[in-house]
Amino acid sequence: MNPPAFEEIKETIEARLQQTIELLGELEFQVNTCTAREFYDYLTGETFSGDKITLRDILGNEYLILHEVVEVSELKRLGVELNTSTLMEAPKEKIYEAHLNAMRFELEYALLLEDYYWLKHRLGHHKDIVEDDMDSRETEAHRKNHL
Repeated sequence: MNPPAFEEIKETIEARLQQTIELLGELEFQVNTCTAREFYDYLTGETFSGDKITLRDILGNEYLILHEVVEVSELKRLGVELNTSTLMEAPKEKIYEAHLNAMRFELEYALLLEDYYWLKHRLGHHKDIVEDDMDSRETEAHRKNHL
């Protein structure tokens, strides 16, 4: 399913970014802000994981939007430019560092709210991502060894 056009969802992104930045301020997280366009491009760009979470899923879920705002903030802190090719072109170490910091913050927030269902759900999701990544790395290493 294709994401909505940027102009269709720009105001929603701006509102959700503002709400989330305010929440993160209350949680004493120093946010490196991004524009609605950067956020949109980053989230609708190509991925290497084939993630099935949509832009609308993220905008409609308190935990997912928090995760993504922390992740893009961390990428900006690491000097990574946000656009549609960030995940494919940025150094993987920086991508993983930003993702893991965002995951940690998201899970700590869920723990603070005592949302154990969300913790279980996201830890299972994270396990699947790690396993998929390991499988793809093994496949790539196998392919390189047989060239």
